[in-house]
Amino acid sequence: MSCDSYECAGNMQAVSFQTVGKSHPFQRTVLTFTKPLSHWTRTFPDIMKKYLTTLLITSLLAFPTLAAANDNLIIVLDASNSMWGKINDKHKIELARSSLATLLDKQPENASIGLIAYGNQRKSDCHDINVLAKPGENTPSDLLKQATDIMPLGRSPISAAIQQAASMGNTILLISDGQESCDADPCATVKELKAKNSALRIQVLGFRDDQDSQLKCIATNSGGSFAIASDTPAVTNLLNSLPAQEVTANTPADNKTNTASAPATLQLTVGASNDPENLPASFLLYDTEDRHITNFTAQTQVSHSIPAGTYRVDALWGEIKHTQTLTLTSGKTTSYRFDLGPMGKLSLQAQDAQQKPVDANFTFYSANGNYFSDRLLKSQIKEKLPIGSYRIKASVGEQSQEATVEITTTAETSHTFTFKAAH
Repeated sequence: MSCDSYECAGNMQAVSFQTVGKSHPFQRTVLTFTKPLSHWTRTFPDIMKKYLTTLLITSLLAFPTLAAANDNLIIVLDASNSMWGKINDKHKIELARSSLATLLDKQPENASIGLIAYGNQRKSDCHDINVLAKPGENTPSDLLKQATDIMPLGRSPISAAIQQAASMGNTILLISDGQESCDADPCATVKELKAKNSALRIQVLGFRDDQDSQLKCIATNSGGSFAIASDTPAVTNLLNSLPAQEVTANTPADNKTNTASAPATLQLTVGASNDPENLPASFLLYDTEDRHITNFTAQTQVSHSIPAGTYRVDALWGEIKHTQTLTLTSGKTTSYRFDLGPMGKLSLQAQDAQQKPVDANFTFYSANGNYFSDRLLKSQIKEKLPIGSYRIKASVGEQSQEATVEITTTAETSHTFTFKAAH
């Protein structure tokens, strides 16, 4: 799929749904998000990020009447660390938020909607499943604010999240970017839940199309539907890129602030100790009672007006998290730069046997084997990384290769992955 403007929208491929099992009207609904896009490397070599956002939105809107008058919609949002991975330079969590914004904007204020997130509070906890709102507790606009505040951090307890969702409704809409990471089998879990409750339906929206993926069997075992980006009739009206969701600052009255005087200005950046350039990062702001105030996603610099007082700031860059407590003075600017330590440069390329560039998916793992980040559908990438060893996995279609690289401050590290021609 290749398009340089919206004028060729009529030739674009739409997100479609593969219905598995018997069709069933929506009674209640739940949402969950799942992982990489190796299949898309050969199916959509030229996907642009604005089109991908549109595909996700279109797929959500295609589900019939998710939250009608007497239905429950339970949204289960994948907030595992891998949601910081990028698709054409856009974080997957941003795509998820944009899709949720469009979905929730279409719902009436009295819609009975619940929200569950997993992996958003602790880094390595398979019990990190959080019911942020039960059906009917919050309006869709309030739920959108909650979803916008969610920052990916931990693991993917998909099975346990589905069990929690199933206790709240008969239909689950799961949106996720990856596989179960908590030593459980979501396919078996769903089969057991279905045996106990024949009305259970799980609608799944995922990022990969592997024939043996857990996402497909989740839909199949529940009689639900599975949505992917595929070669189906074109979308006639592509949506423009969604506007960024505003996060309303909430300053509790008992925080140590002075709201009567002039506000303070807080400026935040993240970067390497050996490079003055600022790096895009996410920042979370909390008061002295550990209550969340606001956050900023993928910003190279933050300048924010806020009542004077003491605040805790968390800075997130990849799997790295830094925390700092800052006291802001009325009428003055406080600037703070989070230091990631010394960093080096990495250059990666993917090519075929004839040395022609091919789009590949690159996944980065730290020396201890933890997921670090990924870059999808790129033939060449240049990254700045903290010094040390990394394992890089590159995939094109069904082919995959791995390499270990050492990042130093003295020279740029480069590696080329060469793939056989696809058959």
